[in-house]
Amino acid sequence: MTEPKMPKMPKFTIRNVAKFVAKASIAAKVTSLTANLISEHTEYETDDTIVRIGSRLAGWYVCEKLEPVTDAIVDKTADVVTERREQHKAKKAEKKNTEKD
Repeated sequence: MTEPKMPKMPKFTIRNVAKFVAKASIAAKVTSLTANLISEHTEYETDDTIVRIGSRLAGWYVCEKLEPVTDAIVDKTADVVTERREQHKAKKAEKKNTEKD
């Protein structure tokens, strides 16, 4: 029997870190909301093991389902930031060239 292969780690770039942070924050918020919802509507408390496990699974599941959306948002935002940064550099270089003349 062969060992299952581990998925490759994505490159360590600012964009990939931003994607990870976005997914982690969604998972954390969903986990918190789910734990509160369970504790309010059942006899279980937020500290119970079943609530912690269930809410973390819910957070992880929602995070994975929203991954295409969050990745697209991060990519679009990063593209806008990069474009504005390049425009600013070009404007600065143009101003510098104009001052020299």
